[in-house]
Amino acid sequence: MPPDVSSVPDVSFVIAAYNAEATLDRAIASAIAQKGVSLEIIVVDDKSRDGTLDAARAYPEHIVRVLALDKNRGPGGARNAGLDAARGRWIAVLDSDDAVFPGRIAAMIGRAERANAEIAVDNLEVVREDGVVEDAMFPRQYLEGLGEISLATYIAGNVVFESKFNLGYLKPIFLRSFLDENRLRYDEELRIGEDYILFAEALAMGGRCVVEPDIGYAY
Repeated sequence: MPPDVSSVPDVSFVIAAYNAEATLDRAIASAIAQKGVSLEIIVVDDKSRDGTLDAARAYPEHIVRVLALDKNRGPGGARNAGLDAARGRWIAVLDSDDAVFPGRIAAMIGRAERANAEIAVDNLEVVREDGVVEDAMFPRQYLEGLGEISLATYIAGNVVFESKFNLGYLKPIFLRSFLDENRLRYDEELRIGEDYILFAEALAMGGRCVVEPDIGYAY
């Protein structure tokens, strides 16, 4: 039987966590604080050696679903486990040491659905390790001028800001049905750059990506 549409969350947050005891609560709290959307939060413990798993399991099961991997699979493998378990219409990957702003997902889904797009990205706030907030990662005017991101734009945009940041740092949300129908998952052989490759593959498969120029993600 098909799933009950009323029980399908707007978004599934997938948080892959490895030795993230110190930052996990902040990431989870920022996901819980989303406004205007229904959500589920999936934390995938990638065989951590600290208190990450206990920190995740401290939340009620109806708030945070916890997957404990029996061996370390790396960031791509942990995220894939979360993707396979996700029920939301949209997928938002949140790094365990990052955070999102309360209106982020509602703004991104709204923009994507108005454009009939399968992918959406937004601007990022850069926070140094000492907690000092730097400027936005990308000039707002640059993102407004893009409007949408094609595969060619995405590849070229990884040169434009090579002195500091490039479009590979973007944190997209994906329509889950698009990922599933195209069998798109992270390359588990990669320990770095696996998110760039997935985004590029999604664009290559015809995914339409719209740009929300406001800051929604704290990197």
